[in-house]
Amino acid sequence: MRYPPPDLLARIESASVDPGSIALWHTGGAGYVLRTLRATIYLDPFTGASPDPVWVRDLAPPFDAAAIARCDLLLSTHEHFDHCDPDALEKLLRVSTTTFAGPASSIEVARGLGWPESRLRVLAWGDTIAVNGVQITAVKSVDPMAKGCNGYVFAAEGLTYVNMGDSLWYDDIGKELSRWTIDAIGVSVAQNPRGGTYYMSEIDAVRIARDVKAKVLVPHHWDLWHWVLLDPRRIQAVAPWYAPETRVVPARYAERLTLVRAGNGVAVV
Repeated sequence: MRYPPPDLLARIESASVDPGSIALWHTGGAGYVLRTLRATIYLDPFTGASPDPVWVRDLAPPFDAAAIARCDLLLSTHEHFDHCDPDALEKLLRVSTTTFAGPASSIEVARGLGWPESRLRVLAWGDTIAVNGVQITAVKSVDPMAKGCNGYVFAAEGLTYVNMGDSLWYDDIGKELSRWTIDAIGVSVAQNPRGGTYYMSEIDAVRIARDVKAKVLVPHHWDLWHWVLLDPRRIQAVAPWYAPETRVVPARYAERLTLVRAGNGVAVV
């Protein structure tokens, strides 16, 4: 079990974020805290325990959601418990006035936990929502095990970051995201067990980077579950064959990754 710094949340909330950048703190799985100069967005926070004896987390909860001081928007990619976590939902319902947005399947979970309709927003593919200078568009995600699922395009500070949640690779993803110039894309990658396809393989991940012409590929989810751990060096090893122009920067639990415009490209610091 890996543990975050005990003051991780304080670090996130007090960190300086410069204009022209998007700061991302990886909180496990496909989860991030996304901050710009004006916005703080929580995506798929997984702050509770795993209720499943098979899906044993290798990463301890990142922080206590009850201690969150600012959340301008809470987003979910789909209804699975590590992306629509009852612990995070129940606590943010009490300590914030934020809106919870996501596919109808996630909204159903929140509604069952007491979230009022005034604070719920269903996002279907193509729908947009904006908060403090961040424009978010829900896009097609393919997760056969989910009732409903979204990817999200975040456009802010002259940058475009995409998080595909637990989507698998699909044929027309290049067409789906063709209206944007993708600076960075995050995808869920893990070691699929025999007889099951739960996540992208390393090859699927770099094919996505190739098809959407991403400057940076950010693999995540590779270290959350004990039984499907994957070494991200495998992704870096195959990337030159499929997406030689793409830089692979694996998400690191509880660490900050900042996207900054650098000429026609993007720097990751």
